[in-house]
Amino acid sequence: MNEAIEVVIFKAKAGVSDEQLRTAALAVTPILGKMPGFISREFGISENGRYIDVVHWKDLPSAKAAAEKVMDIPKCGEFFGLIDQNQMQFMHFTKVA
Repeated sequence: MNEAIEVVIFKAKAGVSDEQLRTAALAVTPILGKMPGFISREFGISENGRYIDVVHWKDLPSAKAAAEKVMDIPKCGEFFGLIDQNQMQFMHFTKVA
């Protein structure tokens, strides 16, 4: 199977500071790192305040299983609670090169 790339693009909820969001996002990395198939994670912010969260997984089944599992982890829920769900894009891609 080919590697999977998980991409989430979003804005923070109104009133959430950049520092709050970064701290919560970075707290999730060790959790993801313990999940089967995890390879790496990149997190960034654009000039207009949109965030990107890119996670590389061994394969698509690993990515999808992790996406379900994180919904039940309180530390992940804290991070997700800071995201404006109405402006979020969540996608899985299969790496081709």
